[in-house]
Amino acid sequence: MTGYWIFTGCLVILIIVYLAHRKGISAYSIECMIFGGGSVSTMGLTCSVFAAWMWTTSVFGSAETYALFGIWGPITYVIGACIAFGGLIGMIAFLHRHYPKMVTWLEFIQMRYGRWTKIWFYLFAVIVPAYVLIEQGVGIAFVLETFYGSSFRIISFLSVILTMGFVLLGGMKLVIAEEKLATLIIIAGFVLGAVCVIAGTDIAPVKLQAISIDEMGMSGRISLSAIQYFVLAIVIAFGQIAFDPAYYLKASMAKNEKQMSWAFLLGGIVIWGAITLAASLYMGYAANEAGNEVTELFKGPARAVFSFIIIMIGISTIAHFMIGMMGVFTTDLHSTVIRQDGTDRERIIFGRVVLVAVGLSCASMTIALENISLLTLDIFCAIFFAAPCVPLVFGCISQRNFGRLPIISTITGIVGGLIIWAVIPLGQQASQLAGVGASILISLMIMLVGCVRRMQYDR
Repeated sequence: MTGYWIFTGCLVILIIVYLAHRKGISAYSIECMIFGGGSVSTMGLTCSVFAAWMWTTSVFGSAETYALFGIWGPITYVIGACIAFGGLIGMIAFLHRHYPKMVTWLEFIQMRYGRWTKIWFYLFAVIVPAYVLIEQGVGIAFVLETFYGSSFRIISFLSVILTMGFVLLGGMKLVIAEEKLATLIIIAGFVLGAVCVIAGTDIAPVKLQAISIDEMGMSGRISLSAIQYFVLAIVIAFGQIAFDPAYYLKASMAKNEKQMSWAFLLGGIVIWGAITLAASLYMGYAANEAGNEVTELFKGPARAVFSFIIIMIGISTIAHFMIGMMGVFTTDLHSTVIRQDGTDRERIIFGRVVLVAVGLSCASMTIALENISLLTLDIFCAIFFAAPCVPLVFGCISQRNFGRLPIISTITGIVGGLIIWAVIPLGQQASQLAGVGASILISLMIMLVGCVRRMQYDR
């Protein structure tokens, strides 16, 4: 029952956040529900970006790479993700500078390639956030099942459904408030863990004073596998965040481009990178020394604290991606497929209905992923998300209107990447890199063909 009590404690926090801010929430105002009621402070935006970017996989995935590549695993994971996030900052700054009235990247796709291409890219505006929030629900359920034997299906389903209810009630304004609190909890939890490690308390798996540079493996050369993983980390991370509408919505809440850049830099690279790298290096080393999984390092009170932090991390990320999808449904999809002159009330009702449908589907999928290899799912999604990145970046470089050519390039890239991954008899990681590389290169070649050939493009 301990796992359920910890999970309930986190839900109580969400209820308190809602009760504290409900008077300032206008349920049928797009300005409030989608844009948080106006501009946000640099600190508030920094906390929001950090809490949204700190995924459950940021903790587990980065630490587990230590077992695969030694100390270079966490280092390449963090540096690769930070480079990808830097690319996102550049992308948002470019779009805001050249298209100041733009809200999400979907509007950019329509302006550059036309309406039908934009409709095709709705697929990625939904699938990418859905995939990540499903992964967070699975991460929460995995921890509580491993530590306390809680039902994987119940926890994973409720993690998505209850967070969805939280987002539906308060929108962006409530999400920002929760992310500020979650940031304090997450940082305080990791600082507490660092103090325990440095002080060498009984709950610390390995005393920090006993670890030498040679033991950590810093003196060893970086392997080819680690370099391959570094490339994959950049591509996978960029594909997962470039199509996330919530970052673009939050960036539009900044007072100016400078504030946006500083907040995203601090929250998404500096703070996230420092905490993730320190935690993953220590946890990875400790697990490797003990010959156990990362989750087996935590005993007694440390287990409860770690569970609490993981739940808050997962909930913050789920809420972030859900408000992003709701924003797309409300501000963009309604005017595209229903009518352009809809009222705020009509658009918000439409956005809520579609979000409920997507949320229920995602919650059901988390149940189906019990005992399913997330590594295989990651490989498939990495290939699937790589191809559409090409037209998105290409649109910032070239001034031509390629019309529906990006649709052809993404479909061909995805199919080609999956075929290469499945057919070429290489090692697991080499096959993944080949599949991702093929997905990008095929899509890129088709876009380049559009630059040199005279073709009839629609607008």
